[in-house]
Amino acid sequence: MKTKLIGILCLALSLANSTQLIGNDTKTKGLTLCGYITNASNGEALTGATIYLPVQTSGTYSNEHGYYTLSLPAGSYLITYSFIGFASKTIRVDITQNAMLNIALSPENKLLEETKVWGRQERMELIKPEMGSVVLSMKSIKQIPAMLGEVDLIKTIQLLPGIQATSEGASSFSVRGGAGDQNLILLDEATLYNASHLMGFFSVFSNDAISSVKIYKGDIPATAGGRLASLLEINTKNGNTQNFSASGGIGLLASRLTTEGPLKKGKSSFIVSGRRSYIDLFSPPV
Repeated sequence: MKTKLIGILCLALSLANSTQLIGNDTKTKGLTLCGYITNASNGEALTGATIYLPVQTSGTYSNEHGYYTLSLPAGSYLITYSFIGFASKTIRVDITQNAMLNIALSPENKLLEETKVWGRQERMELIKPEMGSVVLSMKSIKQIPAMLGEVDLIKTIQLLPGIQATSEGASSFSVRGGAGDQNLILLDEATLYNASHLMGFFSVFSNDAISSVKIYKGDIPATAGGRLASLLEINTKNGNTQNFSASGGIGLLASRLTTEGPLKKGKSSFIVSGRRSYIDLFSPPV
């Protein structure tokens, strides 16, 4: 009887060990699917584009450079790429190894009917813990009336609540009573120490080459610390990877010209932007 019990115990232990080994062998390693999401018309990166897996009810979004990454087990997946104002794309992807998939979304114009909403919201729901930040588009900046027809980024920022010029006519700004040197200015993630041009009347930024502007007036991200008052993030365009284009203008104080186009269509591009003022023509007599 004792011999039979020992035999049964050994058999059970051997079956448990074999089951555990089989489970370890069938484990599936996670694979990576990554890529860039761009505008099909000009090749510009789409920030905040949505990558969604309907069956798995999960997904992610692209960063400020249009880059996204997904970690998935091997298999076949239905993935939907979407962005506001662009036509969505749904693609079936078979993932057997680490892969890179770039997606170009085409702009889509939709004529919407009039919508009327009545009501009163009792309370505001906190969507994202980011306070005191303002995002400005270049389209709205160019619509603001400017002195002598010269649109200036810093002059536009000085019109926002809590921001004012440090002195009359200067291109520096003060945020909630702070000094001008307490503002951190980043141009494509590079620190800009002097943003003045033309004896301080205008800033050094060429409006035709700027893609987006964001200013933090209070809660500055920890990744960009070092100043007490504010953070001004300015991102420039990457250049049109599809077609050559040019823009510019002639003003009373300066003229500007911006050209962009593909070096290798769909893959690389260039952008050159310049501005020429006329102040040196009048400075010798003065």
